[in-house]
Amino acid sequence: MDSISGRVKEIISSRWQAIVKKIKHLTSVPKDAERLRHEIDRVKGIVDHINSGLNWKGRQPLAVVRLWVTKQEQIVKSAEEVFLKYEENKHSRLCCCRPHCLLVKRSSRKICNAIAEIDELLKMKDSDFPKNGDLGEPPETLLQPMEKDLVGTFVQEKLSELETWVLEDDSVRVVGVYGMPGVGKTSLLKQINNNEKVLNFFKLVIWVTVSRESDVSALQRRIFERIELPWRPNLSLDEAAGVLHSVFKEKPLLLILDDVRRNIDVSNLGISASENTKKVVLISRDKEVCKSMKADRMIEMKHLTEEEGWELFCRGAFVGGVDQIMDNEIESLARSIAKECKGHPLTIKTLARTMPQLHSSARSDWEYILKELKAIDPQFYRIDEEILRDLFAPLKHSYDALETDALRLCFLYLAAHREDEEIDAGQLIQLWLAEGLVKSRFEGRYVFLKTLADRCLIDIKVKEENGLDIWKVKIHDLLRDMAIHVAEIDQNSLFCAGQNLEEFPYSAFASPQWVRISLMHNCISFLPGKFDCTKLVTVLLNSNTIEEVPEGFPEKLNKLKVLDLSNTPIKFLPKSIQYLSRLVYLQLSNTQIRVLHDQTFRLSRVQFLDLSFSPLISIQSMIKKMKSLQILKLAHCYDLEFVSPDISQLTGLEELDMWNTLFAFSWEFETSEEIKKASLLDVCKLHHLKRLRLTLKSPIGDRTVGNLVELQELWLLWMPQVRQTHLPTDMRAMHNLERLHLYDCQIEGTPDLFSELQNLNYLELKSSQLLVSLSGLGLGRLSNLKEIEIEECLLLTELGEEFGMKGCFTRLRKLKLWMLPSLESLSSSVEEGALPMLQTLAIFHCMKVKVLPWGLDNLKFLEQIRGDMKWWKEISWEDEEMKNHLHAKFVEIVEIHDSYDV
Repeated sequence: MDSISGRVKEIISSRWQAIVKKIKHLTSVPKDAERLRHEIDRVKGIVDHINSGLNWKGRQPLAVVRLWVTKQEQIVKSAEEVFLKYEENKHSRLCCCRPHCLLVKRSSRKICNAIAEIDELLKMKDSDFPKNGDLGEPPETLLQPMEKDLVGTFVQEKLSELETWVLEDDSVRVVGVYGMPGVGKTSLLKQINNNEKVLNFFKLVIWVTVSRESDVSALQRRIFERIELPWRPNLSLDEAAGVLHSVFKEKPLLLILDDVRRNIDVSNLGISASENTKKVVLISRDKEVCKSMKADRMIEMKHLTEEEGWELFCRGAFVGGVDQIMDNEIESLARSIAKECKGHPLTIKTLARTMPQLHSSARSDWEYILKELKAIDPQFYRIDEEILRDLFAPLKHSYDALETDALRLCFLYLAAHREDEEIDAGQLIQLWLAEGLVKSRFEGRYVFLKTLADRCLIDIKVKEENGLDIWKVKIHDLLRDMAIHVAEIDQNSLFCAGQNLEEFPYSAFASPQWVRISLMHNCISFLPGKFDCTKLVTVLLNSNTIEEVPEGFPEKLNKLKVLDLSNTPIKFLPKSIQYLSRLVYLQLSNTQIRVLHDQTFRLSRVQFLDLSFSPLISIQSMIKKMKSLQILKLAHCYDLEFVSPDISQLTGLEELDMWNTLFAFSWEFETSEEIKKASLLDVCKLHHLKRLRLTLKSPIGDRTVGNLVELQELWLLWMPQVRQTHLPTDMRAMHNLERLHLYDCQIEGTPDLFSELQNLNYLELKSSQLLVSLSGLGLGRLSNLKEIEIEECLLLTELGEEFGMKGCFTRLRKLKLWMLPSLESLSSSVEEGALPMLQTLAIFHCMKVKVLPWGLDNLKFLEQIRGDMKWWKEISWEDEEMKNHLHAKFVEIVEIHDSYDV
């Protein structure tokens, strides 16, 4: 009996303990849930702290920070769902019934798992984030492309000195850095330009390259562009200086002047020597220039030591850098090759890019390179400075190492331009195409230019203009000098751009062997009456004072493919132009030509013809003879009265630019006139058009433009009093359209018209005077739309609620609202998940916009709100936290004083 009783007690006790254990477990769940809620709030607080710190400094997060923030979003969202599920059941009556226990058990397990994930997230932050607390990087618009680390103890010492002088020493206003070309002066200053402390200390950091021939007005214009001020061509030096001074007033400013060749009065750049918040750092080849500009401190840049030069060489030549394991004999040869560069950084970097791969090269390959370097005759360059002659040999090898003759010629083409010029890549590639050096624009940009950049032979900058990425190409002075000599000796090319020549050089017509001649940007007034140069392929004479092309000049240039006479005051072309039977590229923009002779139209191989900004009065029927024409530019021809309907026979035309011309197109034929003029219907027969810019004098009817299915970019300007209230519905067929610009279109709306243009990524609506709202146009459903500009639409009162709705404008990055006097609101609110990619919101002269949409501060990629300060100060804020958050993102658009009439 006692044994039975004992077993019963044991069973009861074990069950009771299990019940107690379950009760304890159940009672612990609230504590775990409370900890989870605390951990969620903790993570959110960390994210808010990161964002506020970055926004206050105007910085973008580092990659590791972006990764962590993205990961925490997923973890916090999942944890909040677990906590909300627990909250739904926490008031349920506590019992030991199986279903409820299972529910609590699962909830407890999920809570513990969520806490564990957050713990791991916090550990990741502690281990991966920089220990110095610097979580952001400077805005890309302020940065200069540079090497990650500079090589050399001397350079590091000077960098430290320079930083101290710029940031801490009030007695230093001007610093000069001097030394020979390519020795690392610019690289040193790029480190200062991109320095986090410098960008925090100065309100403005402005970098300007001073070319040899630049005058003060050119420098002023570059600074205007840098701070996004409109430039007026006839602005005097004093007026421009006054504008700059008013902008810079009371703002800490660091001005970096690169490649200064002569004394510059910085007061003309808006800087007063009496202001201790302004500092200037100048880079020059000449110590005397630094002295003349009254530099308080100077740094002379020196060459690298042999071991430092070897380290820099290894960085460019080998995957493993200086730690690369290699055969002793090959290392000895590689060191000898690096030594040939005499410790000169630019030469070392350029030469290193030409080295063969270690895994696939033999000793003989390295021996051959060393032999070639030593065999190059330094006298080839006819340079007085011995050290420069020595450096040209490795640079010449870098040129020789380019894989093809076409690539080498494309590189030499850069030397045809002025020193320090930022060359437009599109124009450069057009010249390459004309000579047949590249097969397509794509190959020119993404193969040839990329290869040259990878070999450290050129620098590429990408600038955004009107929503387009514009590539600018630049070549270092030393490489340009080398290229000029190579072009002359190896390629029979005479490049004398920007040398202030007043006469056509004797050497240009004394030798009949020249293949290319560039005399652009000089002061040449007269061309030779006879020019016997039968091998000539390219002649670049733009930006001279030439008034006439003699009849005898083109007669024997029967191999010529490229002729550029733009920006000259010539009034007509000679009839002998017809002898240029192989001409492909004819550039005549900004000349004084009013009439083209019939002989000009007989140039049947011309693919590119530009007469923009000329007083041309007509395009006659003979235009149909130019069967090969692909690009015809007539923009801003304000005297152009007549265009023949035979323009429709240019079936290969890919680009037609007749923007803002006197001649305007009507929808149908003008049958009332004796001589028919081209109509829009003629243009619409050009089925291969990819870019079209037109001025219109009548509304466009339906079933007109639908045949232009290959069109990628369309600009339309309606003349005053033309009422185009609805766009033609057959525009929906333009499925390849990427960019659309509509000026003075009295559009009221075309329901859902834009929704069919799924490839559209840029839209500009300017002066649409009947437009009241953007609702119903279908813009929100365009999955590729990245940028919208709305300007001078006087009746526009609202954008529409879709601008704040989730699922609309999923890729929109920039929204620019300019001079909209009736606009009262963007949208009432921005839903969570709406405008997920918006980076820039620009609002200028929209003074009725007094409230910003609720939730705008939650856009995680919003970098800046641009506007004028007066408008920003009048914004009404209901939420102080939103105000503080967005205030850190505000960037002022500088207003110009009344006397500066743009």
